Amino acid sequence: MTRDKHIWHMPWRRIKLIFLRLSGDWRPHLEPRIAPEQIATEMKAASFPTISFFTLLALSCAIATFGLLANSAPAIIGAMIIAPLMTPIMGLSYGVVQVSWSQVVRSAITVFLGVAVVIGISFLSARFIEIKVAGTEMLSRAFPSQLDLGVAMAAGAAGAFSLSRESIRSSIAGVAISVSLVPPLAIAGIGLALGRKATADVGLSFREIGLFSGGTDIAVGAFVLFLTNLAAIVVVAGLVMTLQGYARWKRSIFGLACAIAASIVLMQPLDEEFNALRTKSMVLRLMKTLPVTHSQSFERTLEFDTLRLREEDGVLHVHTEATVPRDKADGLQERLELFHDELEKKAGEPVIIEAEVIPIDILRYRVGSHEDYKQGTSQVRRQANDDR
Repeated sequence: MTRDKHIWHMPWRRIKLIFLRLSGDWRPHLEPRIAPEQIATEMKAASFPTISFFTLLALSCAIATFGLLANSAPAIIGAMIIAPLMTPIMGLSYGVVQVSWSQVVRSAITVFLGVAVVIGISFLSARFIEIKVAGTEMLSRAFPSQLDLGVAMAAGAAGAFSLSRESIRSSIAGVAISVSLVPPLAIAGIGLALGRKATADVGLSFREIGLFSGGTDIAVGAFVLFLTNLAAIVVVAGLVMTLQGYARWKRSIFGLACAIAASIVLMQPLDEEFNALRTKSMVLRLMKTLPVTHSQSFERTLEFDTLRLREEDGVLHVHTEATVPRDKADGLQERLELFHDELEKKAGEPVIIEAEVIPIDILRYRVGSHEDYKQGTSQVRRQANDDR
């Protein structure tokens, strides 16, 4: 029996030796976690603000503000890389799972001061520059949803885990890029500075695209996004720290329960924004698929310049604007009625569609021909040869 077992294991040993030779002795390495005493010391230091912290935060805010006003994604990413706001948030999460009142208070004060600095600098910068246009980079962060909550949860887990292993500590910069902390706060300050006279980058006022309070709506939405990221990072990072053995379960459960209870307040606005995003995706998808499923009624895809959705008393209001060639405007009423019926089936609620269509005449002109171009080129070449 022992001999048969030995013979059975012989091929696997040979396969293992061959694999190690071919792979350069590759094998998984179980890296030990950083000592709890070192983590405690670092988290305590992270809860105290320093001159370097505020200097780097102010520079990050300036880059984010100018990048948002210029609608420049690379500048915004650069601001997220150098933003040091993740460090005191990790200290806050550590204090929650340790149920350390002093650690929580110190970290919370540091985070609060950082938030005030970013909003203040972005507000004053936007007032000084006097740009009243909000680009897509701003609008994309002004309407948080549950998808943003998922990103923040994953970022919180990655941030806490990167602190526990020495070889991946440099990954904290990537975590800062994945989750928005400074940009939403900068948008909040810019939105307050823009006021009701703000316009979107397509030239429409915010009242025309459903933002009746102008920059105030943007500021509130962006600040809700920051609070969402903050709550998710604190809860998930605290859970990961506990799983890594940096906190006792009895303490951490109490602290995490308090953090979760405080973050439940954010669920309602997140649900509303997520439902709005899902409804808009459904409307856009239906606009693309209807010409395929009802090819006899549609000569081409439904295309609109603007699309605004609004829920009121259980009724979905869809407002669109478009400019179409005059010869394509015939039969548009019938196509909109079909679009309305299909949308009501998919939405499961009453739908009202208001479309403002401007028929236009397309005039095409062409001056010159390819033969004229070739003749002109030949004449130029002959003239050049004569000059020589």
